[in-house]
Amino acid sequence: MLVDWQGYKPGPSSPVTEGFQALRSTAGPDGTAPFLLGFGSVARVNPYQALLYRSFERHGFAVTPVFDVTRLRELLHLKPMASGVGLHLHWTSSVIGGARNEREAVVKSNGFLGRIDRFKESGGKLVWTAHNIYPHDSRFVDVDLALQQGIAERADAVHVMANATASALGDHLRLDGRKVIVAPHPSYEGAYENYLSRSESRQSLGLDADELVFVLFGALKAYKGLKELADGFDELCRRRTPFRFRLLIAGAADEAPIVQDFVKWAVAHPLVMIDTKTVPQHRVQNFLNAADAGLLGYSRSLNSGAALLYQTFGLPVLATDTPVLREALDPASTRYFDPHSGASSYATNLQELASVSKNFETAALQTSLKEIAPELVSTRFAKALAAKLGVNTLG
Repeated sequence: MLVDWQGYKPGPSSPVTEGFQALRSTAGPDGTAPFLLGFGSVARVNPYQALLYRSFERHGFAVTPVFDVTRLRELLHLKPMASGVGLHLHWTSSVIGGARNEREAVVKSNGFLGRIDRFKESGGKLVWTAHNIYPHDSRFVDVDLALQQGIAERADAVHVMANATASALGDHLRLDGRKVIVAPHPSYEGAYENYLSRSESRQSLGLDADELVFVLFGALKAYKGLKELADGFDELCRRRTPFRFRLLIAGAADEAPIVQDFVKWAVAHPLVMIDTKTVPQHRVQNFLNAADAGLLGYSRSLNSGAALLYQTFGLPVLATDTPVLREALDPASTRYFDPHSGASSYATNLQELASVSKNFETAALQTSLKEIAPELVSTRFAKALAAKLGVNTLG
């Protein structure tokens, strides 16, 4: 028979179809039934979830995507086949994202929390990862914050990526320390093709060998400090320096006015190259291997996959100074700054990062990345989560 790819084709019977296949494909420890763990929202482009769950099968879990998290109760149909059923909730923006006004957002939020209550009353377990202070595109911040608080209070386990997360969230979210599991964002080791040389990557983009190239990689959003970057780079270009600079931008642009203004600036700038489409996985290496340093001047940030992606490709990083990022990133390869300190300060930080990148040695960075290798992070998280949820495991 012909191969029929499974797992990422949501249909009318989702998430039961995917969950059934996950149970069929996973062997529990000692021949026992595995614990069925659904996860959503599902990241289709970012391989973060695949890396996070990489070792879960060996620790008693069958992991399955849940494309519509409002249908979480349907996972319970598979409870007789499993040792238990749970939902690992990641980003919450889909819950109220389509609301037309605040009142509708509240209704959607309350309805979702009600579904969680019924799910738990029927024996389901809930895990939540605190990815952001609140959803990046939130239109009703207070409603989103109340939703997150309700989820945290109902969760059996709350996953954070740094010890500093609780203090970084401040008054936005109260966490019960007894529920918290700290598991860092894994590196992207092995997740992307990485065989092109620096010269081959630059050739594919039309860059010269002696240009000092900064890269901003990932979806273009207003919270990523785009105007500050534009002002800072313009100031840098006005200075007399020993370097030839180039700014490389790659990532899908949303429709926010500040993002569209940034795109127009980038397209018109002779020293900026921009691709506003989602970058295919096999093309990621072209952009990152062509660069000398990665930029992360976010105006609001908790965790950052882009920072780990830069460092996985051996790039030094200029990052917003936050406690979480200081804990998460390799100190020897990261320069921290305040992106709101003005164009002159931004330009100075870019110039100093350029000097660092010209003589950057990756040995210390590679040692640091070993501590957050996907296999290691996934194994530690699986063990900690199994203990919280009472999952039978041999690990």
